[in-house]
Parts: sequence; C-alpha cells; structure tokens
Amino acid sequence: MHRYKIDEMSCGHCVSTIEKAIRTIDPVAKLEANLGTKEVRVETTAESSVIAEALKAAGYDSLPL
Repeated sequence: MHRYKIDEMSCGHCVSTIEKAIRTIDPVAKLEANLGTKEVRVETTAESSVIAEALKAAGYDSLPL
C-alpha cells in the first residue's frame, strides 16, 4: 500500500484526474482518496516512484507518506 499527500487535491475533479493517472499505470489498482486530509492510498504492484511520476504528469505534486 502506497500513501501520498497531494496538497493540490481539492475537489472531485481532482480525485478523478488522479485516479485516471494511476489507472494508466495499473488498471486494477485500488484507490482511496480523502479530500479532508488530502491523502491518496493506492494498493498496487507498481513502484511508488512510477505512481509519483504519473501524478506529476497529471499536474499533481505528491509527497509519499
């Protein structure tokens, strides 16, 4: 399980964009986004750095937790 802090995540559209970016890496990844804490949890076999790169390409800086 990977966890990321994404300060720019502020609405449902942001969550949708983040989910789409992660699913391009791993279509079966399990995601949980919390707008209140601005955290995303991802259950995936992909490397954390690959997920972080996908988030960056989608326009979101992330901080692994």
